[in-house]
Amino acid sequence: MTRAAEKMPLRAAISQLYGYIYCMILSNMLTDMPVFGGVLYLCGEAVVIFSGTITKNRKFLPAYVKRWMILLLVVLLVIGLILAGLFPADIQSEKLWILYAAVALCLCAEANTDRLSRFLNENESLSSRAKLFSFSLQVLIMGGMSAIIFYHFGWENGWAPAAGFLLLVLSRVYVMNRFRGTFEFADLNAGELGETDFRNAHAYHTVEWFSLLLVMAVELTVTSIYALLATNRNELLPAMAVAVVCTVLSAEAGYLLLRRTEKNGLKDPTWLICSGLILWLAGIVLCIQMLIAGKIEYIRVYIYLVICTVGGSLSMTGLGRIEELMPEAMNASGEEIPKGYWKLRVTNWNLARLLGDTLSLIALGIFCIVNRKGLPETAEQLASRFQPVMAIPVFLVVIGALISAFRFPLSRRYIEKIRQLMKLQEAGRENEALQKQVAKVISEPYRQPYLSRFLMILCKLHFRCKVYNTDHIVSDDENPLVFLCNHGEFYGPMACKMYIPVPIRAWAVSSMMHDKKSVTQYIYDNTTSRQNMPEFEKRMLARMAAWLSVNVMSQLECIPVYRDSPAKLRETFRLTMEAMEAGDNVLIFPENPENKYPSEGIGELSPGFVMLADIYWKRKKKRLRMLPMYADKKRRRVTFGSIIEYNPESNLKDETERIVRETRKQILAMAEAGTEAGSKA
Repeated sequence: MTRAAEKMPLRAAISQLYGYIYCMILSNMLTDMPVFGGVLYLCGEAVVIFSGTITKNRKFLPAYVKRWMILLLVVLLVIGLILAGLFPADIQSEKLWILYAAVALCLCAEANTDRLSRFLNENESLSSRAKLFSFSLQVLIMGGMSAIIFYHFGWENGWAPAAGFLLLVLSRVYVMNRFRGTFEFADLNAGELGETDFRNAHAYHTVEWFSLLLVMAVELTVTSIYALLATNRNELLPAMAVAVVCTVLSAEAGYLLLRRTEKNGLKDPTWLICSGLILWLAGIVLCIQMLIAGKIEYIRVYIYLVICTVGGSLSMTGLGRIEELMPEAMNASGEEIPKGYWKLRVTNWNLARLLGDTLSLIALGIFCIVNRKGLPETAEQLASRFQPVMAIPVFLVVIGALISAFRFPLSRRYIEKIRQLMKLQEAGRENEALQKQVAKVISEPYRQPYLSRFLMILCKLHFRCKVYNTDHIVSDDENPLVFLCNHGEFYGPMACKMYIPVPIRAWAVSSMMHDKKSVTQYIYDNTTSRQNMPEFEKRMLARMAAWLSVNVMSQLECIPVYRDSPAKLRETFRLTMEAMEAGDNVLIFPENPENKYPSEGIGELSPGFVMLADIYWKRKKKRLRMLPMYADKKRRRVTFGSIIEYNPESNLKDETERIVRETRKQILAMAEAGTEAGSKA
């Protein structure tokens, strides 16, 4: 599978944009009713998508969707009958048939352009006769459209609509070839889905719904906001040019931005999706405010369209990257991806387009029926008849897409793990712990740590500190590090999460992770009870911290430490070993919990963490690397010490004493160095 696969959702979403705008403006020029031409085009496009999905890809649809398809067919037939029976009596018959013919030729030109675009793919093997027929048909379509346009508008006024149709065809050719994937022609007809349960995986289910909502949102936005361009019949070419430039440039900018951020280490595409959706909503809100005011300014329309288009393109670009990642993620987790997988995905995108078109048709159809002879002819009339309730479907779908984006489970860390696992599999090696970890995230409900990220951003704004000796951190996926840090009340855990520059999984007291009541009491006894504030505020602060603790600990995948039960403590070591075998670095606060954590320096250390090194050696035959660090709350410093390596050849008791002694020595030295630096300053 090539990287071109990521461009397919965007192509599916914007492929009908140019034809829709052209038919809207042409309808305004012919009948003074731009909405009517848009409804005709959407109706024809929906019928094309419906027939292709039913005749070729019906077996790729879920059972409940197959039942919906019957309802969709009924809706399309009803709207078609209404349009065919209602409007011929209201407008001149000659112009009506010219409009019908123009819309039909637009649809035929787009369908034939899709076929012609396949000739640019070297894997396409069509006969010379078929190629000649397609080229000849395209020439006839363009000739017929030109004849209709010049017959009605004359030679002087027909050049603009003719040039607009040519721009429509050329832009369709560009989109079909720039945003195509090689799988479209090579893999779509290869193999069947077979008996597989990959659809039940939580990650796939999330992506399926998210892509459905996002493509629907694009369709609804196109049919509603881009329709404003059609109210100015004198700017056909500028309107078409704006549509082409906005979509193409924003798409290319999205790909460039994604590539650059990936090179800089930010490989999570959900940030691009969420940013695009927020920008998208902003453009919709601004446009609605303008319509509510009852006056349309075309310069503002163009600005809002650019905002919406850029936001939509960024979101679709991020979706494309997720679509590209999903087969790798499923394969890495052990799920078998059938050869017909990409045909299933294309069917899902077409289904989304069909649902979006149907919703748009329902809204526009109702609008036409209510207004009948009074369909708006100008921007002012359209703005005066605008009702805010008409924007509800667009809002709901875009917000639904935003919520689905937050539910996507593959964070940057797990994307890296998938890449790592794929490399191991290509090299003929295995990592059962890593595969088990990835499979759990793919198959079970899992959400990215957005709450913890947000809190870390807020904390970084308030608790800025200097970091020293980061070059002492030597990362190794085959032999991860164990960081040993002072607790320093809340400051140690917060500073570690904010300023350790590699992913970590921390040991945390089990009473801080599960039961909120016990977490509240634990925080009160160890932290808030010593604060100089009223008792009520101490309790309230402890309850708030407990709620955050339970949720954040879960998101950060902390490893529970069961201090009160030696039997359960074995579970802590088991989970830690699984994490380290999967390549996770571990963070431990080795101070004895029986004594209160000092705000400066470090308290007495519990030697139990050294058992982890002994277990790690027995299971992996690798020397565990431990890195002491010191979080200085008073001077806002985080300092890393030197790596301490476990020596399995030494006596376990002697080695435990050595590691504990060396850890304490390094942390105290870092604390003293910070004190001296602070006094000199």
